[in-house]
Amino acid sequence: IAATSCPQKFGQIQKIAFGRTYADRFADLSAFISEPVWENLLAATNDSKLVVSPYFAGMTFPVAAPITAGGNDNTTINGVTDLQGGQMIVVPFTLTNQSAQTMREFRELAAETMLQPGFSQLEAYLFNDNNEVIYDETSTGTEFNGFRIYNLYIPDVASNGLNSNNTYNCQFELPFGWSENWAKVKQSWNPRDLANAAS
Repeated sequence: IAATSCPQKFGQIQKIAFGRTYADRFADLSAFISEPVWENLLAATNDSKLVVSPYFAGMTFPVAAPITAGGNDNTTINGVTDLQGGQMIVVPFTLTNQSAQTMREFRELAAETMLQPGFSQLEAYLFNDNNEVIYDETSTGTEFNGFRIYNLYIPDVASNGLNSNNTYNCQFELPFGWSENWAKVKQSWNPRDLANAAS
């Protein structure tokens, strides 16, 4: 087991870049750290295109509960619980005071995460408060993919009325094992400043 030389933390995730699964969106590290490459992807018209979310708060990544069967009874050998895997996790995040148009267009991404039961073609790159991009380097250790997300849910607006913000309490799901090969790269520029092409 390799030693961890310094603490590894996600920090506060404040934005996400979404895109369809696409091989070689970033050819190598030099492309991944290049602001012009990211800007070109935002302007792209093919499946390499990325779009950036508005700012949000409240994103957390809960522990995946184990999937088990039996235990302490006659249904398993020696009464030992049968560990069958881990559950998907629900990742919540909250957008505040967004326009109806913004949220309609955001909601269009949801269809990419539920093309049919169990299948999604949408990936997410996470932007934190330290100008880092968190991504999936895969088992090769050399890829620059987003995390495959499922069941993106963009609800109707919520409001508590006087002196309160409008909120959209959104969520998506990640499969068990999603963080097996997570990695992060600190950029010399601020990824949260990236802007979508005009719609």
